[in-house]
Amino acid sequence: MIGSWIRRIVFLLAAMAPCATVMAVAVGDTVERPKGTWATSTTPSLTFNEKLYNNWSAAGNSLISFIANYDGTYKYTHPKFIVDNVFKLGLGVDMQDLNDNRNLESQRKSEDKIDLTTTYSRKIFSWMNVSASVNFKSQFLAGRTYSGPGNDEGKIVSKFMAPAYLTTSIGYEYKTSDWNGSISFLSGKTTMVFDEEVINAGQLYGIDTTGGKRMYQAIGSYIKFYFKKDIFTNFNLYTKLELFYDYNKPDHVNWDNESPAYDTYIKRLGRCMIHETDVNFEITANYKITRRCALTASLNMKYDTDFARVGQYGHWQMYQTAGLRLFFNWKHPE
Repeated sequence: MIGSWIRRIVFLLAAMAPCATVMAVAVGDTVERPKGTWATSTTPSLTFNEKLYNNWSAAGNSLISFIANYDGTYKYTHPKFIVDNVFKLGLGVDMQDLNDNRNLESQRKSEDKIDLTTTYSRKIFSWMNVSASVNFKSQFLAGRTYSGPGNDEGKIVSKFMAPAYLTTSIGYEYKTSDWNGSISFLSGKTTMVFDEEVINAGQLYGIDTTGGKRMYQAIGSYIKFYFKKDIFTNFNLYTKLELFYDYNKPDHVNWDNESPAYDTYIKRLGRCMIHETDVNFEITANYKITRRCALTASLNMKYDTDFARVGQYGHWQMYQTAGLRLFFNWKHPE
């Protein structure tokens, strides 16, 4: 019990340091401030794939597939602080002719993403900022797992706001023109499931739904790494890594079913940090062919033990896509 309280006090002191830094920097700043500038980039895009078979000896199914994306970056730079807004939206569908009758009987979702982030950062040293951020993640449409081909309706696993994740953090940030990294010891992650069909299907995403509960609020540590750069002419690489650890994880594990080696709190804490940390990794590569057209490939991997479905690689989730992407850019430098 004493060790648990000491641990909480240490984490609380580490978490409060960024808050104290913000207050110290802001005190006495009453002079008239110069205006900042906006730098915005709005990039809708469409990834398209099509196949047509008609009396083809090698056989095959006709297919139309498209993924629509919206990438928006809206950055306000002030001499004393920066506000970054990053919006990433995606929705895609595959439509397939299964019976060779020129009808697209099978229609399944191929991409679905809502990822909105706002970050406020204030410089405290030439190489470090103190920052506060808010991130929201969810999906637009119902997600299903399928047991076979054809018109299988599949089993529901997600819908809009089921789940949804709201992550808030206060911490330190190191930023350059190409990448930034941040760490926070005071982060909140709220998991929400507001759809009864998803709940009845057993997809609770770590929420104890007894008594009508539909949210779980976690306090933990949050680490984020972001990189975006033109590696060479016409080739752009984007990658993001997010890690979140819930301080209450050791209390949620049924240790009676675990190895007897985890007989102390420190060992249990180490086991949870290795096996219970939520991971989100994204990487996208674009090779520009023309101003409006590019070859693109992306990979998104997640690790979350609160997702009830265990696949071929345990709790790891993976989504990969590649294709020809059409861009519709409009940018405003100031």
